[in-house]
Amino acid sequence: MTDALPDLIDTRDMVCVHDVFRRALGDARGQVTSVKSGDTERATKVGSYLGEVLWLLHAHHAAEDELLYPLLVDRAPEHAELFSRMEAQHGALTKSVEPAEQAAERFGGSGSTDDGERLAVACSSLLEEAAGHLTDEEVEVLPIAARTIRPEEWGALPGHAFSQYRGTRPWLVLGLVFEAMPEDLRTHVLANVPPPVSEMWFGFGSDAFDNEIATIRVNAS
Repeated sequence: MTDALPDLIDTRDMVCVHDVFRRALGDARGQVTSVKSGDTERATKVGSYLGEVLWLLHAHHAAEDELLYPLLVDRAPEHAELFSRMEAQHGALTKSVEPAEQAAERFGGSGSTDDGERLAVACSSLLEEAAGHLTDEEVEVLPIAARTIRPEEWGALPGHAFSQYRGTRPWLVLGLVFEAMPEDLRTHVLANVPPPVSEMWFGFGSDAFDNEIATIRVNAS
């Protein structure tokens, strides 16, 4: 006999991650076009920032595919068609993320107007493709997850995603998620993250995020 499942878990954090993608990809054109042609210093900042967002999108879906959806298929088999549709959409989005990542890297290196336009188009196209999936997941999948997934299983998703991180600015990704959270949820999450994460965030990560994001969003519309 398995332990009783919780009546309901709080799945708002996933909506917050989705909102990161909506905002960042939606803002991408304005941020890219704020770069003067040949300004490789700013292009590197914007390209690197969007690269972090695209990494998070890929890692987020990989964590769901490996940890969440197998549990949902097992515990709510009557929704198998829905889960298969979500996983298929993940596969399609992964294919769209890769060229966007390449465009971000090219733009960061060149700062050219043409490369910037390619990056802006890639981000806009990715957002258009992702929009329906994100909404469907929130409306159709999260209510099922809330009543079938245990808190510790849900809590394993962020750790799985960040275990793949190989960058040097984890505070940037964390900050994007934290700013999308309502205050009560952010307070709860920060009170329960591993001590090294909390120490990093309160020690320098919060200030580093504020400084970085201010330079990315300036003059972007």
